[in-house]
Order: sequence, then structure tokens, then C-alpha cells
Amino acid sequence: MGTRLPAGVPPTQQLRTLFPDRPIAGFTASATQQVRHDIVEQLGLRDPLKSVSSFRRENLRYVVQQCKGGMQDDCVLGAVKRVKDGNVIVYTPTVARVGEIIDLLEENGIAAVGYHGQMDGAARRENQEKWMSEEVRVLVGTIAFGLGINKPNVRAVVRLGLPESIEQLYQETGRAGRDGLPADCYLFWEKKDNGLRAFFINQIQDPQEKERAWTRYHQMQGFVAAGKCRQKGICAHFGEATKWECCGVCDVCAGLPNWLAEREHTSRRVRHARENPNRALEEARFEMNPTVPVNEELREFLREWRRNTARQKMTAAFVVMHDATLAALCQARPKTLTELRRISGMGEKKCEMYGEEILEMLRRFGRGERASKEWHARPATPSLETLELLEKGHSFEEIAQIRGRKVRSVVALVADLIEKGETALKPQWVDAAKCEQIREASKQAGTEWLKPIKDVLPEEISYEEIRLVVAEIRRQKESQRTAA
Repeated sequence: MGTRLPAGVPPTQQLRTLFPDRPIAGFTASATQQVRHDIVEQLGLRDPLKSVSSFRRENLRYVVQQCKGGMQDDCVLGAVKRVKDGNVIVYTPTVARVGEIIDLLEENGIAAVGYHGQMDGAARRENQEKWMSEEVRVLVGTIAFGLGINKPNVRAVVRLGLPESIEQLYQETGRAGRDGLPADCYLFWEKKDNGLRAFFINQIQDPQEKERAWTRYHQMQGFVAAGKCRQKGICAHFGEATKWECCGVCDVCAGLPNWLAEREHTSRRVRHARENPNRALEEARFEMNPTVPVNEELREFLREWRRNTARQKMTAAFVVMHDATLAALCQARPKTLTELRRISGMGEKKCEMYGEEILEMLRRFGRGERASKEWHARPATPSLETLELLEKGHSFEEIAQIRGRKVRSVVALVADLIEKGETALKPQWVDAAKCEQIREASKQAGTEWLKPIKDVLPEEISYEEIRLVVAEIRRQKESQRTAA
């Protein structure tokens, strides 16, 4: 008849009831001491052996930066541009921000794809495949992206906004540098993130869950504000006692990376440069190309072959060949299978599957063949596309639908075009009465920030309308300044 289970027993506890004499093991990638205790209790483990590896990832450099104004966009752009080889993940707090960051990158010549829960499954799979095959190196997504992703050559993970918890940050950044080579993990947050996080916590009805959420909130606040090593802070959060005090590479231990410090101009930059004379050496470890010097044309030629092969096999590019193996091929340029087998990563099975193809590709390269120009996706031109749609008479809502963006993202892009003088503010976007009210409010509050203007205006005037009018005011001021 089987074992009868008591009503209300959690599924995890049912395992011990169903299999009283069987050994049970539990595994997790990241768990605090409390979570580990809960796992033991829920699974009914009896005097279990607990094996906990170190939470330190020595090849990762953590950089935490509070951003003000439009600084976050500049920081994202700078972080992505630093990556010359390998892949990048940018995590955003909202679906709307996904579209905004993709537009930002593509306006600056960097192809990017999106990934979030509101996309249909086919679109998500297609974008993930483009990213995995390195047809597009940058993926911008919400936390919906990442489960099961094990791409070795992710050279940077950029997190916008404060995560819900340190565990979430650790999981996201843990997707970087899985090949053991240096990788950067950036957290670019803004003060308004605190209010947004507090708002969501206050929506929680269950008192115990709300209390846990507030605990995670305060832990995250402590992490970003702490003046101690980021790696040590993460280890301490998970209950790991470390014998070392300084990782030597995070923003606290070594100061901000040079490119980011130039944007910050704080005394901390000077202090760290003075207190850490080895900073230049540590930074060089992360700024150097993570692969050995190779013939770039040959590497690109073999990367295209790898992408095409991965598509035919319906697998990830790194499964066909790791970057390190590809670089070694470019250096050695084997002419026979015997020479090919001597290369690290080219075992018997790999040589059997791809050996002759690889040797043929090397011969073709020697005869002058090169990679096609089309295998990397070309960045779109969001501003041009939007201008063309505006000229055809489409509304903001229609453009958002056509381009797969949120309306606020389209408005933000149009505002930028207005400010640059590439289009003018149209009467149908903001009626004359509202426009005049916004202009008067801007005289009191200035045009640097939108919120002070919003605070003195009637509730019915939206941020989008304010953004458009302020862009026109800024353009007019710039024109007057230039003329003078």
C-alpha cells in the first residue's frame, strides 16, 4: 500500500519518511550557515558530514561604485569596452532597463542581446545561442538569465542596482572567470535603489518573510558601505573564517581601476595609490589580455569555425573548444594529428571529432582565407531606427511595440535625440499648457534633475513629458551658449 505521509509535511521532509534507510546528500552552490542548518533539518540528515569549500574566487576582482546622475550609463559603457575578448553579462533590475542598456551599447557600436521573463521562449533561446556562440558577446538581462549557464570565458559581470542579497550577488558574479583567468565583477548602484528595495519589502505580507527581507537588505547595505576587502566580506557572510585580510585587487584593497577612478575623482583614489604601491602590478594582472599573444586573424578564423561547428552540433562554442585551446592552436599551428594531440585540450576524442577539420582550417588560412565579416552580429542603430519610425508618424507606444522596448525607454531615447538637436519637440508629445508649466517649474528647480521639477508640478504631468521638455530646454541653452 506504500507509506502514508502526514498531511502538511514539506516535500523535503517527505524524503526521509519515504526512504528511512537510504543515504541522503544535499548540495548547494552558495549557502550561509543558517541555510546549511536548514538543509540538514529539512532533509532529516543524521550526523552528516559537512564539506564546505572556500567562497573566495581569487581570479575575480570586485568593484563597487555608487553612481550619481547619468554616471551609471558611463560606467556600464566603460566596463563593457574594457573587455576585448570573451563575453560580458550585464544584469539590470528591471525589464525596461534591459532595453535602455542595449540601446546605449548599440549606439556606441557594441552589439548586445537581451534576456528577460517577458520575452517569449523562442526569442530567449535565440539570444542565448547568439551569446553562447559569441556571435554577440554582450548579453543584457534580468535575474531570469543565468541558471545553468557555465560559459568559461565570461570576462566581466556588470550588476546595475543593488541585488536582493549578498547570495544573489555572489551567484551572479560567480558566472565570471570560470576558466580560472582574471575577470571583473562590477556593482554600479544608485541611492534610489534603497527606496525601491524598501518599497518591495514593505509589500511582503508574511511578517517572518518581511523580517528576513529586511535582514538581507541591511546585509547588502553593510557590504557596499564596508571599508574592508570585498572578498573577505563575502567569505564572512557565508560563515568562512579567513586567515587573510586583503585580497589585493578589489576596489577597497587596491582602489578603483584607473579608468573608473578617472570618473570618480575622490580622495580615496589618492589614498589607495599612496598606501598600496603594488596597485599597478595588481591592476596589470586584470588589465592584460587573458590569453597568450596570438595571430588575431587566425584566432578570428578559428572562432568562426568553432561557432559554425557549435551550431551544427547544437551545442555551446566552448564545448567544441575552449579559448585557451584555441589560442594554443594559433601559437603552435600543428600540421599533423600527432602535433595536434600535443596541444592541451586536444585529447583523443577531440582529435577524432575535429582533428582533420582543424588541420584543414589551418591549411586554408595559410592559403590566404580569412574570417567572414558577417559572423559577428552588427550593432543596431537605435536612434536612427527611432527617428525613421517617428518620421513615419508612429506614436511612442507603437515604436515601443515595434522595437521591443518599454515606452519609457523610447521616450528616453527621443529625449536624447532632442538634446542633441537631431529632432525637435513635437506639439503632439506634450501639449502647450503642460509644456509651459514644465518650463516655469524648471526655472525654479533647474534642469539637472527631473525629480525636483516633478515635485512642484501637478500629479498628471508625467516624468516622460518632463523629460522631453527638459531636453528641449537643455538644447536651447546649449545653442545660446555656442552662439555666444
